[in-house]
Amino acid sequence: MKMTFIAAAIATTVFAAPAFADCAADITAVEEAMKTMKLDEATGSKAKELMDKAIAARDAKDEAA
Repeated sequence: MKMTFIAAAIATTVFAAPAFADCAADITAVEEAMKTMKLDEATGSKAKELMDKAIAARDAKDEAA
């Protein structure tokens, strides 16, 4: 349950923060946090998937995503 909460927090940060702050800085902060977190395989995969989507949206300059 704790890992699910952490993954949800990451997802919320990645997808909500662009409305309030710089995407590149947010993505960097999340990447750094993920380096020290201990996630199970399923949660880690989901977090990685969400990060990949966020990076793709940033690179495409898709502010709505």
